[in-house]
Amino acid sequence: MVNDVSQDVLRRLAAHRNGAVLSLFLDLDPSKVPTAPARQSAVDAMLHEARRAVDGGKLEHDEQARMRAALQEIEGRLEPAAIPVEGARALAIFAPGPNDTVEVLRLPTPIDGQVVLDVSAHVEPLLHLADRARWCVALVDRSHASFHLGNEDAMPLSGTLDDDVRGQHRQGGWSSPRYERSIEQDVLVHFDHVADALARQLRDGSYEHLVLAGQQTLRSELEGKLEHDVRARLEGWVDLDLSGTSAEAVRAAAAPVIAQWRARCEQDVLARLTQGVGTPGGHGVAGLRSTLAALSDRRVATLVVGKALTSPGSRCPACGLLGLHLAECPADGAEMEQLDSIIEAAVGLAYEQSAEVVLPGPAPELEAVEGIGAITRF
Repeated sequence: MVNDVSQDVLRRLAAHRNGAVLSLFLDLDPSKVPTAPARQSAVDAMLHEARRAVDGGKLEHDEQARMRAALQEIEGRLEPAAIPVEGARALAIFAPGPNDTVEVLRLPTPIDGQVVLDVSAHVEPLLHLADRARWCVALVDRSHASFHLGNEDAMPLSGTLDDDVRGQHRQGGWSSPRYERSIEQDVLVHFDHVADALARQLRDGSYEHLVLAGQQTLRSELEGKLEHDVRARLEGWVDLDLSGTSAEAVRAAAAPVIAQWRARCEQDVLARLTQGVGTPGGHGVAGLRSTLAALSDRRVATLVVGKALTSPGSRCPACGLLGLHLAECPADGAEMEQLDSIIEAAVGLAYEQSAEVVLPGPAPELEAVEGIGAITRF
């Protein structure tokens, strides 16, 4: 599956402020849209809803004309011959996106279809896809290796490596001790080649984290061949047979290692938040009101928010200040917009100030800070 979402992409979308933004989400789940005609019906229904939103959105004349032009471009991008469905289970479309063009993102998982017209991109449904780290799973035996590059959604094969390692003697059973030593030397040379390939891929940015698969008897020797930077990215080993292993089997085998890594990352963030909040003068704030204030002051380094948290709130259309139940902006006196969910606005403001956004699973540390908090820069 393809995933075009990243923290950087969401940061660009959130920072784009040039009038209204239309955010469209199209579900391509084969169980719901199994055929091309069904997909086209879903596209037509979404576009119809988008036109209604633009025509009834109380936009100024020039803004409405701009949005109608953007809709025409979207319609062209979603024509049967042009729609980018390969490797995607859903699409997220933003118009106009950064650079005032339509931006289409392919998503690796199904998503609820919806149309949102607002002053900023509706990125909240994509947050769980933004922290998909790049992984390499390398399957290694005594003469062969295969490399799978991807993330927790898909782990396609990206390349193989084969070395000529001699096996048994032609006659008389197993080879002589001297010949066996020669074979073992060939195996070590093969491991050198595997280590070099992993080092090149790391330098190229092909992966951030590594999982190895191979027999127990090979593991210490192979690890000993890895460069220091590669070994530092090794998150664990899995048991997989190199021959005939599908990309889906590789993804499934690596999934527990990836889940453990993610849990460790979340615990680290929660520990830093707890320390920042609990230390006098520390770099942390807890609770919705304090977190919104820190975001409005542009001093958030990491926003930590529970996945199910929702709350109404207020946003200043002039300066972007966020608050709870405010009629007037305390900074510039402008009339505040009343939002059904202040959380999405908080996430958008976090991305605008280049902050990291973390959505951990249920945790006592998060409950202790009312479901939301922030690690601050100062």
